[in-house]
Amino acid sequence: MVASCTTIRTNSRKHLIIINTTKPQEFHRARCDISCYQISQALELPLKNNADDNTNHYQKAMSLLDAKTISWTSKTPGETLSSLSWNKSRYRLSTLSSPSTRISNNGNAPYPGSPTLYPEWMEGYWAVNYKFNGASFPQGRNIVSLRTAGAGIGTCLSLPNVGYSTPTHAAHFIKSEMIMDMQNKTSLSVHEDLAYNLPRKFEAFWSQSKILSVQTNGHPVTGGVNDNGKEQHPPPIMLSPKCFVTGDGCTPKENPNLHQPSTRIAMDFDGPTRRNGRLTQSVDVSLIDNYGGLLSGDNAHYASVKTYSQLNVNQELQTFYKEIASLERIKNQSDHIVVGKVRVAAFLPKYIQEYDAGNNDDYDENAAVAFYDYKVFMKKIDEVEAASL
Repeated sequence: MVASCTTIRTNSRKHLIIINTTKPQEFHRARCDISCYQISQALELPLKNNADDNTNHYQKAMSLLDAKTISWTSKTPGETLSSLSWNKSRYRLSTLSSPSTRISNNGNAPYPGSPTLYPEWMEGYWAVNYKFNGASFPQGRNIVSLRTAGAGIGTCLSLPNVGYSTPTHAAHFIKSEMIMDMQNKTSLSVHEDLAYNLPRKFEAFWSQSKILSVQTNGHPVTGGVNDNGKEQHPPPIMLSPKCFVTGDGCTPKENPNLHQPSTRIAMDFDGPTRRNGRLTQSVDVSLIDNYGGLLSGDNAHYASVKTYSQLNVNQELQTFYKEIASLERIKNQSDHIVVGKVRVAAFLPKYIQEYDAGNNDDYDENAAVAFYDYKVFMKKIDEVEAASL
């Protein structure tokens, strides 16, 4: 049985979830704080992978890698309010709370989207290199400030140190059996292990930093039961317990959801600052929207677009950006090789830009103010080799 799923955003944080199965008489609705992805898992139904959507998503993502402009939102004719407005996409902070308490499991983070899924050939461990390929400023350099994603180190977790090419570091992708469409050999059935990947990427881009702990909002395939014997599922916004660099809190027994499909990650790290030496700092990033797909008739080309909202807690710095990526599996080689491109499009809402430069009406806040372009090289390795990187 396969389910197609639709999310309708309501005025509150609750979503109306509609799931249609292949049997006409089976129709499920729920108004709840979980996503289509999680509903499908709870019902033990794989999400339908539509081939046309796959191709359309691939083509749309690929077109953005060379685009002259990229929009934060795409408005339909007659639309006045976007579903991804700055107000809905930002973290909500209380000036009464201290920096150490601003990352929490409550509703201070924007409501996340569904996890990004990858093709089957991405499963496993990889040795990864990022090579800087240039930066551009489509609305002029004068618009960009230190409050723009990527302008400061650690302000864009997709590319934590823009302009720097990384040494080889490890990455891990996990096959998610419950969300694989068994009828479609090119289905997207692999998710990124954020708890494994982002700390390693962060330190590869910024060697002076040291990750101290990591949390995700990983969600299991099925939930537990409450005192009444009913299934329960944690809200997707909630973070797991902290997994520390010492290994404390990281075992499957202590932290069973840490490596599950995730759309939010929070990390504490030790790093240098401009004025106060080395300090323990915190960063929290949420994936609030995404799409991706394979090239039609070709299981070797994949592309995706992810939309992020990030909070650097100690600096009270909110940033917004999109990550566009293409991946190509190189065939007919003894080594499993993937090559690709990554572009980050950084945005600067006017309510943020006004902090530094006053009111400037001469730019479009719905359009990217900076592009950062990289080439990516990945080689398949085993877990032992990954542990040595």
